[in-house]
Amino acid sequence: MLTQPLAFLKRFRRDQSGAVAVEFVLLAPLVFALLFGIIIVGYYIGVSHSVSQLATGAARASVVGLDTEERETLALAYLDRASVNYPMLKQDALTSEALLEEGTPPGVTVTVSYEVDGSIIGVANSLLGLSLSDIKGSAYLAY
Repeated sequence: MLTQPLAFLKRFRRDQSGAVAVEFVLLAPLVFALLFGIIIVGYYIGVSHSVSQLATGAARASVVGLDTEERETLALAYLDRASVNYPMLKQDALTSEALLEEGTPPGVTVTVSYEVDGSIIGVANSLLGLSLSDIKGSAYLAY
């Protein structure tokens, strides 16, 4: 009577039919966490670069203006087309400012802030407890 349970245990110990499923259950959370992290970091780098380039592009766009008002209009028009020129950015999440300085030398300072709530970065922010609320970029150009 004792030999039947022992034979079952020996057969169970040699059976490897569910080993792949057990390995998957153990490793899948780690693999998916790494994949999610890679996507988040890549998206953050892309958005950060786009915000910086948006500020730089707006400052450069203002150079062709003849006077202060025209330069400000050109910079703000460039900032208003941000979602067209930079597809990773949503226009409603952008806050931008173009400050024209009259002095020696005259110049422009463009500041752009991108709100991360409502994006995949906001999801990672809430899951990981990061204190990231916005991404900022600025550019200064002397005329």
